[in-house]
Amino acid sequence: MLERFTLGSTEITVVCEGYAPLDLGDELPNVDWAAERERYPWAFHDERSAAWHVHAFALRNRTTLVLIDTGVSPLLPIQPWAEHTPLDDALKAGGVDPPDVTTVILTHLHADHAGGAVVAGEPRFPNAVHVVHPADWEHFGRVGGYTARFAMERLAELDMLDLDPHDREVLPGIRLAHAPGHTPGHRCVVLSVDRDTVLFTGDLLHMPVQIPRSNEPSNHDVDGPQGARSRHTLLNRAREGGWTVAVSHFGHPFGRVEPQGWEPRTEPLG
Repeated sequence: MLERFTLGSTEITVVCEGYAPLDLGDELPNVDWAAERERYPWAFHDERSAAWHVHAFALRNRTTLVLIDTGVSPLLPIQPWAEHTPLDDALKAGGVDPPDVTTVILTHLHADHAGGAVVAGEPRFPNAVHVVHPADWEHFGRVGGYTARFAMERLAELDMLDLDPHDREVLPGIRLAHAPGHTPGHRCVVLSVDRDTVLFTGDLLHMPVQIPRSNEPSNHDVDGPQGARSRHTLLNRAREGGWTVAVSHFGHPFGRVEPQGWEPRTEPLG
């Protein structure tokens, strides 16, 4: 697995808590899973389960340290993990010291993407602004229960949230792209450095099979047709632009969208 590379002055690092089995019955219907396992063996735990990784991504340059998503710990541990690294250890392995993080961009507020933002009731990243789409903040406020949104009330009390709904550059070269469907406020993040572009998908994707079938709804999306439109539009842009794509739940998180499907990157960019 390619775990880090540098684009210009920006170093990109994977922060991985490990993976858990995910029942293939939760994915698309009418899939030739045997063919998928042959093509992407790293994407599977066994014949019945995907290997569902939990990744965050750290973007570092000389003046800023940006985290795209925060992992799941300690909000809602996945049981049983097939492989697990506690979040504090995963951050350390990724070279991330929480007080150094200046900006946290949360693609959405599911626990596996936002659960690590708060620990023991206080901000894990005490010096960071946390960027959240207000549609997700409102949606998960209605859901109720002990969710990432509930835990993050402390961040709201401390005025550590950025709830601006607009697609915009949050930092030079780092742009937000509203991609609703998985959740109402789901976002992707686009990093542009010189002529290179990286698309961080959030939950636009869960399995490689969704790439050639990008216009089909996913069972994981609250609005399946809208999620398919978001997925199809952004993946087409990535394919046409030759972008690198960074996927939160793939065992090989970096790759390209090619006409024949997903092509993992195993060599550094640049």
